[in-house]
Amino acid sequence: MEEKILVVEDDVDMAETCCRIFRKAGLEADAVFGAQEALELLARDPSYSVVLTDLRMPRMDGTELLQRIKKEFPQIDVIMMTAYGTIQNAIQAMKVGATDYITKPFDKQELLRAVNQIFEARRLKGEVHRLRGELQQAFSYPNLIGRGPAMQRVFSLIQAASRNESPVLVLGESGTGKEVVARAIHYSGSRGHRPFVPVNCSAIPRGLIESELFGHKRGAFTGASATTLGLVRSADGGTLFLDEFAEMPNETQAKLLRVIQERTVRPVGDVSEMRVDVRFIGATNRNVEEALAEGSLRQDLYYRLAVIRIEIPPLRARAEDIPFLAQHFIEKFGRIFPNRLTGVEPPALEALQRHRWPGNVRQLENLIESLFAMGLEGRLTLEDLPETIRSDEAQPVLDGVQPPSALSEAERAAIERALKGCGGNKSRAASMLRISRTRLYRKIREYGLTEYLD
Repeated sequence: MEEKILVVEDDVDMAETCCRIFRKAGLEADAVFGAQEALELLARDPSYSVVLTDLRMPRMDGTELLQRIKKEFPQIDVIMMTAYGTIQNAIQAMKVGATDYITKPFDKQELLRAVNQIFEARRLKGEVHRLRGELQQAFSYPNLIGRGPAMQRVFSLIQAASRNESPVLVLGESGTGKEVVARAIHYSGSRGHRPFVPVNCSAIPRGLIESELFGHKRGAFTGASATTLGLVRSADGGTLFLDEFAEMPNETQAKLLRVIQERTVRPVGDVSEMRVDVRFIGATNRNVEEALAEGSLRQDLYYRLAVIRIEIPPLRARAEDIPFLAQHFIEKFGRIFPNRLTGVEPPALEALQRHRWPGNVRQLENLIESLFAMGLEGRLTLEDLPETIRSDEAQPVLDGVQPPSALSEAERAAIERALKGCGGNKSRAASMLRISRTRLYRKIREYGLTEYLD
C-alpha cells in the first residue's frame, strides 16, 4: 500500500510548499489548513501514514490535534513542525506521542529525511510482523507431520504445553525432531514473539559450559576479556532449549536446577544474582532411567524438567506416517530444486516403510534431498533408492516396535559406518551421529568396536 502524507498548516504557502516537496519525491501528499479539518478528513479516509502538523494554529493547536489523532487513529505517525523558540513544546509533544519534530525554517532534505525514517521504521515493523507470522506457522504443532496415534499423542502434549509455561522434557532418539517439538511449543505459546535460544549441551566443552550458560564477569578466568550475558539471560522473556542436557557435568546440573527454581542466575565470577524470566525445555536421546540409575543425570533436575514429558516415537515405530513424511519432503525440496519429483511408486513406498531408519526423520529428509540433488524427476521408483534400503527385508513388529536385536544391529552398524567414514575420529563421528563423545565411547564398548578405542 502506498504511503500517504497529510500536511496540516494554517499558512497556505507553507502547506503547499511541503506538498510540492513530497510530490517531487514521488510521495502522495494532501494539505488542509486547520486541525478540525484534518480530523474530519481522517475520519473519512484513515489511510494516511503520516500527519505533518504545525504546532501553533488557531482554535486547535498541534498538541491537541496530536492527542486526538493518537486516541482516534493510533496507527498514524505525527511529525510536529515548530519555530525555534518553541522547541520545548515540541519535545513535550513527543512525550505525548509525536514520532518526530522539525524546526522552521527547514530545508527539503531535512523534511524528506524525517518522513523517510518513519516509512523505513514502518516497513521494518511490517517485515518483523510477517516473519513472526511465518515462524509461528512453520513451528506450530499442526505442521509436524504424523497421522498415526503415536504422533497424535505428541500433538496433544504440545498443545497442552503451549497453554502454560511449565518446564518440558522432550525424549527421543537422534533425528526424531526434538528441537522441532520445542520450537512448536515456544511459537504456539505466549512467548512466541520472544527469543528461542537453542543450546547443544554436549557440544560445549565441560570447562566452558557454565560460562556459556550463565555468563561471566570480565576477568573471571584467564581469557575472560569482556563481560558476557550468557545463554540463560539471552533467552530472557523467551525459551531456553537445552538439547542433550543430560550430558552436562553434575555440578552444572545442580546450578541449572537453582536457576530454574529460583529464577535467578549468577554469572561466573560475580557475587550478585540477576532475575530472569525464562521457560526451560530440556531434551535428550538417552534412556533417562539408565542415566538416573548410573548417576550421570541428577534426579532433582530430571523431575524439575519433566513437569510435562513428551516422548517422540522413532520412525520405525510409526511406519504409517512415512508416506506423509515422504510427500512433505518432496514438496519442500520441490520448492528449492529445479527438477520435480511428483510422488512415490508403491514398491518404493513399501521399501521405505520396511526400512528401520536408524537416523529417523532426519535420515528420511536427507534421502529425499539427495534424490533431488542428483536430478531425479518424475515418480520415485524402487530402483532409485539406495541398495541399503532396497535390500531391507521385512522385520517382525511387536506393537509397532522393531525387536531389540534388530535395533541394536542397526545402531551398531550406524556407529561403525560413522567411525569408518571419519577415519576413527571420535569427535567427528559423535558430531555426525549427534551424540556426545561420552555416549559414543560407551556405545563403542557396548558393541565391542574396541579397534576404535585409543
